[in-house]
Amino acid sequence: MKKALGIILSAVFLISALAGCGGKSSGEEEYIGPTIPVYLAEEIANYDPAYGNLDAETQKILGLVYEGLFKYDANGKVVNAQAKSVKILDKPSDNYYGIEIRLKDTAWSDGTPVQAQDYIYAWQRILEPGFRGEAASLLFGIKNARACNQGECSIEDLGVTDSGVKILRITFEGPTDYDKFYEYLASPMLVPLREIAVNKVTKDWSSSSSVVVCNGPFCIRSYSNEEKRLTIDRNIYYMRNVEKDGVMKYVTPYRITNDLSKGAEGAEALFASGMLAYDSSLPLSKRAEYASKATVSDTLSVMTYVFNTTVAPFDKPEVRLALSKAIDRNRIAEILTFAKPAGGIIADGVFNTNFRGKTSFRSAGGSLIAPEANLSEAKSLLSKAGVSGGSIEITLRNTEADVAVAEYVKSVWEQLGFKVTLNKLDFFKYKDEREYDLVSDRFNEAYESRNFQVISVDYMMFTTDAFANLATFSKDFASGVIDLTVAADSYDLTTHVSGYDNAEYTAKIEAAFAESDLSKRAELLHEAESILMNDMPVMPLVQLQSAAVSDSNLKGVKLTRYGYADFIKADLKNIEKYTVETGE
Repeated sequence: MKKALGIILSAVFLISALAGCGGKSSGEEEYIGPTIPVYLAEEIANYDPAYGNLDAETQKILGLVYEGLFKYDANGKVVNAQAKSVKILDKPSDNYYGIEIRLKDTAWSDGTPVQAQDYIYAWQRILEPGFRGEAASLLFGIKNARACNQGECSIEDLGVTDSGVKILRITFEGPTDYDKFYEYLASPMLVPLREIAVNKVTKDWSSSSSVVVCNGPFCIRSYSNEEKRLTIDRNIYYMRNVEKDGVMKYVTPYRITNDLSKGAEGAEALFASGMLAYDSSLPLSKRAEYASKATVSDTLSVMTYVFNTTVAPFDKPEVRLALSKAIDRNRIAEILTFAKPAGGIIADGVFNTNFRGKTSFRSAGGSLIAPEANLSEAKSLLSKAGVSGGSIEITLRNTEADVAVAEYVKSVWEQLGFKVTLNKLDFFKYKDEREYDLVSDRFNEAYESRNFQVISVDYMMFTTDAFANLATFSKDFASGVIDLTVAADSYDLTTHVSGYDNAEYTAKIEAAFAESDLSKRAELLHEAESILMNDMPVMPLVQLQSAAVSDSNLKGVKLTRYGYADFIKADLKNIEKYTVETGE
């Protein structure tokens, strides 16, 4: 009898243990979803969506933990996300144009309801004259938005109010193409933020999992600076009525674990041995091997070198063009495997007019940059500029891909007579006065302060429309920090961080901003991009592609328009196989 009772108790204990680890043996009502071991991205330290346009790796995480009013489906069509409904309030007879957006019932990862005020705060922050919100021009159709951004009125005058906790009322300067505006609101740069979180620490608020709160399907549960282990949990408040809805109703996985300590090489070895379910950051040495096995798609990011045009010799367009023409973009695509030569600053996947038009901006405009190198022409341009050499420092993130590309660029520019050094920037980890574990992103600091000669960025498209990305190179749309002069009410707008300022280019952007005909507007934007690529303040190299390998036990992962993975309905079978890596 004792022996039989012991067997029964052992069985009960085993079933309970499996339920705690995510096993399904105890019945569906006790199953809280799988824990999925992955290698999504290399180490990142800035979870602030306002800066998510500079690093393709960052978007792989930000896309899981934040969500805006609208989003793109895989084809680029705008669909509702946290917007429940939209009501158009236009009264042309009163010269009033506006919309009212009602929010769905959802909450932040700390249980606080997402409110209209969270969007207002995030947008006001981007438009503040003292904040370099590069996506600010997406909001310039809103009443007073441009004036607020340029310091001509108070940010409180912005035409966005909360006419209810869940109702966002937006007033516009004039008649507005609302479909185009919804396209803008689908930008990952325009998601809401909790003001209390942003202001919780003096700086680097978005580097701490103890501070960041998320409104997307997942949340950053923990990140260990010592162990380099990122844990992303289901946001149990995402869209749920917590008293009625099952915990898996909207989000299937319980947890996603991302062990960064082993690096890309170690992660690939774990995947090859069957202990990792998903890998979307393959090491360069293995990419060719996986080229036919991986799921590959274009991202909306272009690896780009930004020149500081305020310092010699980069103040001369001929020098910048020479440095660009010397580069073999086909070779960079070979180095990265999952990339293709860039035809301009705008990525393939951005629409020429809109989703209904289907035509890509890139295919409509053609390639503005030759994929092959032309060293003889490069040398001729340098000779014309009176430049025969000098020193160049390339600033970059200290990641395998960025370093490999920089080493190639270095070798080419040295053939032109330059002495080239690489400034590889890592993160600086510290504790603040309240003992929060924080991380300072030295790369972002260098970019923001224009403390570079040449800097490597993954230039992400703000939306599936070309305007905002091109507009940021116009002084009137750049949304830089205002330079105050002697008088407090006198100021000059700053340029894009490259320092680029071209009156003809700005006129094209201004005309495109005012043009309501989408085809004519596209023509103006193509003309603007052509001017930009002729002046070359930024040097597009390759359009980055996402490449991921997935274990056969993992189902339901979908790719977004931006190329990163959507795990919201992902499920993992045979969970016990991965317990070493999940730690559960």
